[in-house]
Amino acid sequence: MMGGFFRERKQYRLHEISEALDTTLEKTKRLVGILKKYGVVKTVKASKPEYEDLSNQDIILTDILETGIDAVYIFDFVGIVVIEDCVFKCYPKYIVSTEKPLQQLKQVLKVIKKYNDKEQLIYLYNGDGEDRIFNRLAVSLYLLENYFQYGIYTNQQEIIETNGNGEILWDKTIHETFALIQKNRPYYLELQTQNTVDNETDYIRRLHECVLTHCTKELRKADVLELFDIAEVELTIAQLDDFGDTDYIQYRIERELQTQFVTKKRTVLKTMYAYITNIRAQQENLQYSLYGTNSFNLVWESVCAENFGDMRNIRLSELPTGVSEEYAAKRNEKLLNIIENPIWRGNNPDVFDDSADTLKPDILCIYPVREPDEYCFAIYDAKYYCIHFEKRNAGYKINGQPGIQDIAKQYLYRLAYDDFIQKQGYQYVQNMFLCPHESAMEAFGSVELGMLRTIGGKQLGKIEVVKLCAEEMYENYLQGKTIENFTEYIPQVFDTPT
Repeated sequence: MMGGFFRERKQYRLHEISEALDTTLEKTKRLVGILKKYGVVKTVKASKPEYEDLSNQDIILTDILETGIDAVYIFDFVGIVVIEDCVFKCYPKYIVSTEKPLQQLKQVLKVIKKYNDKEQLIYLYNGDGEDRIFNRLAVSLYLLENYFQYGIYTNQQEIIETNGNGEILWDKTIHETFALIQKNRPYYLELQTQNTVDNETDYIRRLHECVLTHCTKELRKADVLELFDIAEVELTIAQLDDFGDTDYIQYRIERELQTQFVTKKRTVLKTMYAYITNIRAQQENLQYSLYGTNSFNLVWESVCAENFGDMRNIRLSELPTGVSEEYAAKRNEKLLNIIENPIWRGNNPDVFDDSADTLKPDILCIYPVREPDEYCFAIYDAKYYCIHFEKRNAGYKINGQPGIQDIAKQYLYRLAYDDFIQKQGYQYVQNMFLCPHESAMEAFGSVELGMLRTIGGKQLGKIEVVKLCAEEMYENYLQGKTIENFTEYIPQVFDTPT
């Protein structure tokens, strides 16, 4: 199968994509058109800086200019896309040390899987309405991963054995076997016993074996088994046609669902139902499927939150520093919820709403610094950005940075918790953007906005920018580890509460 690696948000000319796939320009143009249709690829002006966020206007304008020499393509996706006989391996934008990051992408795919498992997401389809296409890759991976975790689908049956290990059926033993009588007492040499065993000839079990074997063959053909670290599963030589036509297989699965009440088994049945229904219906149509996300920023946020043990949802009474007298009345509230809500009022003073959404920082942490009784209140914002400086004439130009609204919000987070920080007596404060990088760059830099840095007599300081080693963060995330020693990851740069 043809395939190539593509860096997220990197600008590619059509001939570069064609060369990476080792296929023709005509075919590449058609495949890129499909990827655009499903939001994996976007067309932008070549003059637009890489990594910068795209507006709808950018996309609309460049669709018109697509045939011009000023148009380039970017992949707005992290993961794997399979179209016909081509595989697009899309890796995160911060990886620049290699153009074929096989091991890094394998780790990223595991992270995406854990994130999807946590969110309980199974992407059965790509697109909407008439453009909807069954996602064979994601469903095949789910079925195989489910098998490795829970085993083959089984139905049990009761069998009667002679001298077996199960429960003795005395009524059947007395009436159907011979007894030796000795001193007026019967002795039975053959005991009838009842045992529960897996029914290896069960239709659904055999169908499950066939589907898993079929999934393995498809993934092997797509050359993605290694990327997902999945072992091949060859459980049967039976073909799907051996189980009847689509209507009959659907009927058997539906009948099984009527008597199956175990949630995990029901999920397998429903997924097999969707798999069989769609692969037969689309045998002659476009074969397009993917595994990944257009929103890797959400994955990065989850990774950072779990690594640093986010405390947003911890009640004040559970904080390591206890609760001050001033906040004792709110001891049962969550740390996130002590930020005041905006109050909307009508012209009538009795008409108001004070329950509208308010500020919601990504990560809040409280950890000891230097002395056991000295604590830092940390406000972290996980930013999936590739912030970097470029040399321009006599100065420098910042690129790939968060927008002004992100900077303003981070200052407001700091201001929103200022009273709590003061009343709780925290000696240190951190306000930081956490960005992914191939290696740790603790003291990358900072950003400040003068009109917000000092507001209402409060000295809110700068917002520090920390670049974390993504691979190390992912490894912690996959192992379920929470960072205990913040100094190993976070530079000890503090603001002092005023």
